[in-house]
Amino acid sequence: MAKDIKQKRKLNIEVTPIVKKIEALTKRLVQTKVIGEYISVFKGAGLEFDGFKHYTQDMDAGEIDWKASVRAKELLVQKYREVRELLVYFMFDVSDSMIFGSTTKLKNEYAAEFILALTYTILTAGDSVGVINFSDRVVNRVSASKGTTQFYKIANRLMQPELYGGGFNLSVASDFALNFIKKKGSVVLIVSDFYGLGKGIAWQKKLKLMSAKFDLVCIIVRDPRDIMLPSDVKQVMVEDPFSGNRLLIDSKLLKERYESYTRKQDKALLKFFDENNIDYMVLNTDQDYLQAMFKFFNVRKSKVR
Repeated sequence: MAKDIKQKRKLNIEVTPIVKKIEALTKRLVQTKVIGEYISVFKGAGLEFDGFKHYTQDMDAGEIDWKASVRAKELLVQKYREVRELLVYFMFDVSDSMIFGSTTKLKNEYAAEFILALTYTILTAGDSVGVINFSDRVVNRVSASKGTTQFYKIANRLMQPELYGGGFNLSVASDFALNFIKKKGSVVLIVSDFYGLGKGIAWQKKLKLMSAKFDLVCIIVRDPRDIMLPSDVKQVMVEDPFSGNRLLIDSKLLKERYESYTRKQDKALLKFFDENNIDYMVLNTDQDYLQAMFKFFNVRKSKVR
């Protein structure tokens, strides 16, 4: 029964209404200055010489270009402009565990809207965006590109219901990304609930390699029921999203143990990210993700200064 319900939700994704909603949302993004925040925390490829400017007393005298100043017979300093040419890739987990929701949105629906909203922000900043969808294999990908057409290309791809479902293998997806994304220093955002990692350390080694090659950010998607059980319901049917095994439990009796386990699980995940200097943010499906984005931008700004 649970799998039938999951399949119906998965197939009720209609492209046109969702794209219209995203268009309305992206206007809000521009108004709330998200684009400026994004540009300030995701730097480009470097700086490029852009001529000279007159030296003023508020500048550092050590910046004076004496050779150019002698030729021009006035004090000059070199001027640079940022070369962005940034490539941003979303690695989107479309596995079975993301087809779950106790709020108005499944985790994959919420995550897809987040990806599209941030995609619009990135494209408006003039950078390139691509998407890699994965479960226990790479389902498909959209190569990074610029422009409005790219936004609709990614939107249409994310709304295809046949994308969603399957197991979870972060190592396979990481291997693909390490070979597929050629440009070192590209921004890679893994959007996942990170369930199904397993007990081995293979995925940890892959993320360390990803972090060494790319500007890696892990975006953790959480539904309220991922964290806690309801207190006003006695019997709850739970199901392993990958094996399909189901169990009827008394939520009041197991609530404390369940929440202790989920806290421990998330604590271990965040500890790994912190110890390996991997940036992350948590997206809660019952909250406005714009607030989470701004919180994340503030953390990033403190690191890039």
